[in-house]
Amino acid sequence: MSTVVALDIGSSAIAGVELKTARDRVGLAKAAVEPLPRGVVRDGEIVDAGELASRIKRLWRSARFSGRRVRLGVANQRVVVRTIELPALDDERERRAAVEFEAAEQIPIPPDQTVVDYQPVLRFVGEAGERERHVVVAAHRDMVESLVATVRQAGLQPVGIDLEAFAILRALLPPPAVVDEGSADTPAQAVCHVGAEITNMIVAVDRRCHFTRLVGFGGNQLTKAVSDRTGLPPEEAEAVKVACGLLGEPLEGWDADTVAEVRHALALGARPLVREISRSLDYYRSQSFARPIERLVISGGTALCAGLDRYLQQGVGLPVEVGDPRRQLDDPGSLGDDLAARAAVAVGLALDAPEWS
Repeated sequence: MSTVVALDIGSSAIAGVELKTARDRVGLAKAAVEPLPRGVVRDGEIVDAGELASRIKRLWRSARFSGRRVRLGVANQRVVVRTIELPALDDERERRAAVEFEAAEQIPIPPDQTVVDYQPVLRFVGEAGERERHVVVAAHRDMVESLVATVRQAGLQPVGIDLEAFAILRALLPPPAVVDEGSADTPAQAVCHVGAEITNMIVAVDRRCHFTRLVGFGGNQLTKAVSDRTGLPPEEAEAVKVACGLLGEPLEGWDADTVAEVRHALALGARPLVREISRSLDYYRSQSFARPIERLVISGGTALCAGLDRYLQQGVGLPVEVGDPRRQLDDPGSLGDDLAARAAVAVGLALDAPEWS
């Protein structure tokens, strides 16, 4: 049996997941979340490395994860994602050299200050012959080095770093059937992962990322909307936000006026999210390679807010469902709804371990 541990370092918490594989079955070994004080991580970037390292150590001790090797994800405004097209190449070294050359031309970061990776999306025949489309990821080198140094300060050994958008797709979308993979008729799937401070918008086909965009909106804004309208402190407003939600029947034991105030605050607070989702989907639809979007999947802790899926469905005009990373595991163990929603990125990072590919 082999195990893989992954960490999702967010603005409000660290989520850790350990997966195990035995006899071609992947299951949950352990999962845990460690809250972070406000300001330790801001908009996906580390602000207080010492405090973050201390919190990672605490998480590791309490969860009793195996070993010290860990996989990590990145998602912030210092990561640039571009879609590029190149002549089709079968030699991997030639392909990487071509991608890195084209990335240097298109991405506004000096090559010696970036870490570049890419994911092939599609091979097709165009007017100039056979070509390939790639999603290219370029991250500022100092940002990546800061993340690695902080995790090492916590006594861990980083063994892989991935774009969080790729991890989210692995966690929430099923792998394509071999017989259908690459079909021109396959529709696109949209995924909206709402974190505490930023939202990751993704459009994918066959689980491959065709478009991704970070939006400056998070669950903290909904919590603030509830707090401002009801006068509740942030901690209570967060609990009320999830329990009350935007839509649904009157809650037993709740004051009807309070429920109405909370839901009104959430409806107003969620409007920017609807607007940004619609804007992202419209941009994707304007691309020459766009396909019809079949549905929208939402995830992250904010997805636990009751009725958010129906509210977004009304706003964006697509079927909306709450994603569940447990569906990608043969044995999800005792992973509950709350932890599953917060651990989607970590599950996806762990599923990318080379020995499981």
